[in-house]
Amino acid sequence: MRRNQSSGTAQGGQGDSTASAQNPSVLQNGAPNVSVQMTTYSPLEGGPSRRDFADREFQFPWKAPSDVDETVNGTISRFWERQKASYRHKVENYSWVDWLAFFIPCVRWLRTYKIKEYLWADFVAGVSVGFMVVPQGMSYATLAGLPSVYGLYGAFMPCLTYALVGSSRQLAVGPVAVTSLLIGNNLKDLVEGSSGISNPNTPTDAQKPIQERYNHLAIQLALLVAILYTSVGVFRLGFVTNFLSHSVIGGFTSGAAITIGLSQVKYILGISIPRMERLHDQARVYIENFHNLKWQEFIMGSTFLILLVTMKEIGKRFKRFAWLRPLGPLSVCIIGMLAVYIGHVDTKGIKIVGNINKGLPKPTVSWWGPMPDFKDLIPIAIVVMLVDLLESTSIARALANKNKYELVPNQEIVGLGLANFAGAAFNCYTTTGSFSRSAVNNESGAKTGLACFITAWVVGFVLIFLTPVFAHLPMCTLGAIVVSSVTGLLEYEQAIYLFRVNKLDFLVWMASFLGVLFISIEIGLGIAIGLALLIVIYESAFPHTALLGRISGSSVYRNIKQYPNAQLFPGIMICRIDAPIYFANIQWIKDRLRAYEARHRSWSLEQHGTKSEYAILDFSPVTHLDATGIHGLEQLIEQFAENGTQLVICNPSVKVVKAMETAGLPDMLGRDYIFVTVHDAVNFCARQLAERGVSPLAAEATELSASDD
Repeated sequence: MRRNQSSGTAQGGQGDSTASAQNPSVLQNGAPNVSVQMTTYSPLEGGPSRRDFADREFQFPWKAPSDVDETVNGTISRFWERQKASYRHKVENYSWVDWLAFFIPCVRWLRTYKIKEYLWADFVAGVSVGFMVVPQGMSYATLAGLPSVYGLYGAFMPCLTYALVGSSRQLAVGPVAVTSLLIGNNLKDLVEGSSGISNPNTPTDAQKPIQERYNHLAIQLALLVAILYTSVGVFRLGFVTNFLSHSVIGGFTSGAAITIGLSQVKYILGISIPRMERLHDQARVYIENFHNLKWQEFIMGSTFLILLVTMKEIGKRFKRFAWLRPLGPLSVCIIGMLAVYIGHVDTKGIKIVGNINKGLPKPTVSWWGPMPDFKDLIPIAIVVMLVDLLESTSIARALANKNKYELVPNQEIVGLGLANFAGAAFNCYTTTGSFSRSAVNNESGAKTGLACFITAWVVGFVLIFLTPVFAHLPMCTLGAIVVSSVTGLLEYEQAIYLFRVNKLDFLVWMASFLGVLFISIEIGLGIAIGLALLIVIYESAFPHTALLGRISGSSVYRNIKQYPNAQLFPGIMICRIDAPIYFANIQWIKDRLRAYEARHRSWSLEQHGTKSEYAILDFSPVTHLDATGIHGLEQLIEQFAENGTQLVICNPSVKVVKAMETAGLPDMLGRDYIFVTVHDAVNFCARQLAERGVSPLAAEATELSASDD
């Protein structure tokens, strides 16, 4: 290939006049003292083209070697070779410590641990989160329909495991509200009679078998979630969370926050009602049973709620009072237990938690099988895993960026999977990273995973010595803790922002939000994901296209809608396709290009008396071209030729060139009509028109409009 050394350069003053006199192929663009000359090369041939005029040879830097296999098998082979090369590099260069860090990620921060700088900060952060997770874990376990001690188990063994194998240094692992709600709403449908158990800690003799089966299903669900988590990490499938956009999760968590909050209001009001999932059902049940309100529990619960919200807001707004935020839940627990011990309010209409098993969790591996409800549990496990995965990885990434260290995404997912395996083996339901506790962990100064390890042993201390004390905790206290915790999940500000920025994203947010509130959590989330994918398909099927003009005095070509003063050329239409060309959008692209060509032909004849003879397509954004797209281009070439217009292609990628060569499209189009840049194509087309006595002077782009560029 050959290229003119002066191609694409601006020349001024006398040089322009001389060039115009000596070379009739120079295209004058209407701007003062600017001229451009044609370039003579073809990207599809390695040697000189028949337009070669002794220019220097120019080899495309991206041209693929002839022995590169672009097929699916070739791509897989190259991927496999890269993996083998990476493995060989590790084998040759990794020390035993590196290998140990590969399998036990905590070795990475242990190798560089600074005791004087990190130890006290990790201790304070671990204790702060421990004070917070004890009452929260008990509350979330009740929300999940499980005994309160399961929440403590979930903040012990999974935390210990994650501290060893997790890659985030500030993530606080344990029970979370949304997961607890998902489990509680779904398992009650699988276990008949479970919805009638008002307090899982003290079921009646008739309810004990029901609660025991419910507990077994929760452990089996945790096992399935652990398997899914680990599989996603091992097989590097974390990209699936990309289909859960921020608007989907924002609407989902906001709807779930309201559902969670309303489900716990009954403890504050002292009303015994069955668990309801939909907003209107919850409202109906509350209205029908409002006359059963117990003023003692209402006064205590509402007082605790006000105190919790106040302490949380003060801790968030004023840095010197940040210690109030994690101490809020523990403070109301202490006040509530003192009211029971000193004031004996449990004898005056205040319900208490009741029996809490003492001691560390016992092994539950024997509960893993048999699993007769596998078909019913696996859809729940998938939903729980996806929601947990997005929640945990998003906060882990944010904390890693803030603290300036590298997070290993797939190792992080595997770490969460192993934490859930440990939980399922020791009496824990599903756990993941918590937004609120991770924020407290970071604000308290956590430097490494040791903080998570300390949190686990704070919970362990409570399990060994203090569970009889927490057995006297009022139920309204747990309800107030959950309601205050989920207020931070209500992202109404995000909805306002999306409404201003992107109406489609706002639509997805509202679909997720309303679906969760009025249908069900799973269906609402499914509707939102489906709608998000539908929008992606819509945008893919109707890609953006643009009519281009040249920025005056340059060789840059831009959308005439964005740059109204960009210059058009009579007889030469220039378009850009901003998407891959494949079966879903080729018809739309053909329709748009035909419409552009018709408008440009009419404008060129009426305004300048010149026929439209060339249609230049900028393929720079086109990353893929499938068989249907090639067939569509062949039809477009024929249709344009019938109208006397020659199709010209610019800057096709190596993958697109390979696809076109395989299909023989360059021979049909003409290899002389494929260029590297738009500017080169314009120069050539202008020279061809000049040789036929046509002078394609530039004109203002505002004379030609395109309705939806």
